[in-house]
Amino acid sequence: MELPRFDDPALRALHPVEVRVGLSGARVFRLCDDTGRPVAVFKGVPDDRPDLAEKLDDEIVRTAWMARFGLGTPRVLEFESREGPSQWMVSSHLPGTPAHDPDVARTHPGLVESLAEAPRTIHASQVGGVVIREGLAENLERARKRVAAGLVRRSWQGSRYEGTDPARALAEVELRVERAGPLPEVVTHGDFCLPNVLFTGDLGWGLVDLGQAGVSDPHRDLASMVGSLLSHLNPHFGQADADRFLDAYGRDRVDPGLLSLHFGVDDFFWPVPRG
Repeated sequence: MELPRFDDPALRALHPVEVRVGLSGARVFRLCDDTGRPVAVFKGVPDDRPDLAEKLDDEIVRTAWMARFGLGTPRVLEFESREGPSQWMVSSHLPGTPAHDPDVARTHPGLVESLAEAPRTIHASQVGGVVIREGLAENLERARKRVAAGLVRRSWQGSRYEGTDPARALAEVELRVERAGPLPEVVTHGDFCLPNVLFTGDLGWGLVDLGQAGVSDPHRDLASMVGSLLSHLNPHFGQADADRFLDAYGRDRVDPGLLSLHFGVDDFFWPVPRG
């Protein structure tokens, strides 16, 4: 992928190094100075994935929105400005190693407890001003569109859900959301999983991939991290770590029913196999 000519001469002087870790489908490059130090991050939409342009637009808006809370998130430096969805963005580089890296867990026994500090801090932020809603209602509307397009049936092929009618499953989840009634609204990351939390040597943390950030029920973030700690993609974590995470966050603020409800909604957003 050929990178664009940036407006800022300082960005044009940097050297791209591709990052091949991640499941988003976007092309990602660290932009490094002459010493090899990362200064910025470029994220672009590949020619064969035009569907990612709308998601990138969301990430640009939400990254700028999250920066106002002072939570250790990137700043948007440049993005493609023209009619239609943006095809690329450049954000500031945050130091640190993703929390899913096995070396981070081995080096820092208190990693899981530090993971809980991040959502406690995020959720305590004063919403105020412009509100970007990312609650269950918004996710259910996206789920309806995915079910109608047949994406959910395809993403469930070969899984424990194969043979399940997505429309019927969605109706059951919608009923559960209706029964839950009004929920608390706080600032949330939206995709608070291990790869999206960066830790430095002193367990200072930063947050990346903010395309789903917004105001939601706090269990959205809790469910994302519990799911990440239990994922087969992170075999060095497990149930004991998920329990420690919730204990450190505060069990008095955790509703198991709402956790389960968010897991149920998330099931409609599995990636669709390509090909």
